[in-house]
Amino acid sequence: MKLVSVIMPCYNDGIYIEEAIDSVKKQTYKNWEIIIIDDGSDDENTINILDNINDERITILHTEHLRPAGARNYGIKHAHGTYILPVDSDDKIAPTYMEKAVREIESDDKIGVVYCEADLFGEKKGKWDLPKYSFETMLLDNIVFVTALFYREDWEKLGGFNTNMKAGMEDYDFWIGILSLGREIYQIPEILFHYRIKPVSRTTGFQSDCKQMQEVYRQIYDNHREFYLTNNEEYAKILRDALIEQINSRMKYERIFEKIQKYYNIPIIGKIVRKMIRE
Repeated sequence: MKLVSVIMPCYNDGIYIEEAIDSVKKQTYKNWEIIIIDDGSDDENTINILDNINDERITILHTEHLRPAGARNYGIKHAHGTYILPVDSDDKIAPTYMEKAVREIESDDKIGVVYCEADLFGEKKGKWDLPKYSFETMLLDNIVFVTALFYREDWEKLGGFNTNMKAGMEDYDFWIGILSLGREIYQIPEILFHYRIKPVSRTTGFQSDCKQMQEVYRQIYDNHREFYLTNNEEYAKILRDALIEQINSRMKYERIFEKIQKYYNIPIIGKIVRKMIRE
């Protein structure tokens, strides 16, 4: 039974981290270690909780604001496992996640990443509506969350998570790197990961800034230019399909609002809505 290293960055998440740790302790797969990276927490409650952890399977490291990618890299450098499983300090994993992920990654030498389906808790509840995994979809956008099992040796080959991704998306950049190694990604068709939704996060800020999103996706393309050029034909088709979907959606909504405008005889509504759609 090979060792799984759970990598858990923490910045002022004392209110949540005990739940995250407890979800690892409940794993049916018993050969694991937890590496907690306290990335410069200044919250007294968080500091006290971390100071009082006393478990030989848990190592606590200290860094100063390396951000998630840097903190994960630092933790993995000090890990001993064959496999790496990042788990953020505010999230949780189901008891059988580790066991099932190890089983899948060991079932096929081509598989380099194993993840699962997920649900949401916290500010929003319900199943996380991510597309089913496909290589084609992954070319266009990230559909694999960071709490996925992968080989430490692949992390070493890639030089770790890219710490220059200031707006996030370092997990997408990393997965594209894994695919460029010739590895495959497998999704367990079962909800085994629980993702906490907070009122405000890096993700919500990133998704509200179109220009920043464009810059980050362009950076990912530049980081893996050879990979995208190798898959250029498939990538071009997917981009074309996505563009057509956007055009079709815009036309559909414009028709709907034209009907609303006509029905209520308020021209200004249609003008405002069409302007919002175009923006």
